[in-house]
Amino acid sequence: MKVHLAAAKESALTALMRLRGAQSSHILVADPASADLILFLGNPTHEPHLLLDHPLYLLHPNKCAVYSEDDEYLPLLPGVYCSARNDESLHAGRAFTWSYVSAGGGIANPCLPNTAVQKSLLCSFQGGSTSILRKRLYKLTFNRPDVLIEDTSAYHHWDLDQPGREQRQQSYAQTLAASHFVLCPRGAGTGSIRLFEVMQAGVAPVLISDDYPLPPQVPWNTFLLRIAEKDIRRLPELLQPHLASSAERGRLARQAWLNHFAPELQFDAIVDLAATALRHGPPHEAAFRQRQNSMIVRANLRRKLRSQIRSAALKMLNILGVKSPYRMNR
Repeated sequence: MKVHLAAAKESALTALMRLRGAQSSHILVADPASADLILFLGNPTHEPHLLLDHPLYLLHPNKCAVYSEDDEYLPLLPGVYCSARNDESLHAGRAFTWSYVSAGGGIANPCLPNTAVQKSLLCSFQGGSTSILRKRLYKLTFNRPDVLIEDTSAYHHWDLDQPGREQRQQSYAQTLAASHFVLCPRGAGTGSIRLFEVMQAGVAPVLISDDYPLPPQVPWNTFLLRIAEKDIRRLPELLQPHLASSAERGRLARQAWLNHFAPELQFDAIVDLAATALRHGPPHEAAFRQRQNSMIVRANLRRKLRSQIRSAALKMLNILGVKSPYRMNR
């Protein structure tokens, strides 16, 4: 397939995808008119006009798709969205989830996988306070030495110049290796880099994200445990019965990562899914195009409503003298 890569907004992802594409079985072409697929990189949810008013989309709407790592899911075009939700676009085969290409670039943890550590933890999670679910998780007390839950918001994984970065990566890899299970709660979006990182590390992942649809064509049921967000208080009792299978689940998770999500496979997989999304089932793409403006309006309203609710909640909790989970990453 002939693929033309376009950027609604230039980013490091653009250069990384071009590098991946140079090693692909597909053919990268400079001329968009000759392409079978025009793949936009990045879905500027806060600046949707950059996509919808782009000359390539206006000229070739029927062969334009998107690969987006945005936390906010706004399916203006068919394509691959790392934080998609179960909605009409997904059910029509217009949207798919996949792994994060950026995670395999310059920010990748070179210490993974680490198998030289003895298992001592039933489960662990170390991550930023990027969602209410994670904030709830930090507040729980399991009173077990083999359960490690740590808010690492002070560590900025995307900052390559952060002091102590190498030591932090080594410590994190050791914690993963010492865990029978690693929790993968949703972040700011429904998806999380953590799921694929844990698979790469060869550890059994535990997905906690009710609205996240799993990427297709992967044998998830052989290794993944999925726990409802409402059940996080019961994590130890839900995981304990699966302890004997954790090593095999970790092995199968690593194999699935090698077979589906390794860096050299990502470009082809994303292009294939994007091409499939363009040929989606009913309703026809024209129906989705008619809703683009309403999608944007709803997204803006949701964003505004979330901000207002958050401000009101903070004000009320401050009056009551109650520590808010919203403040746990401050």
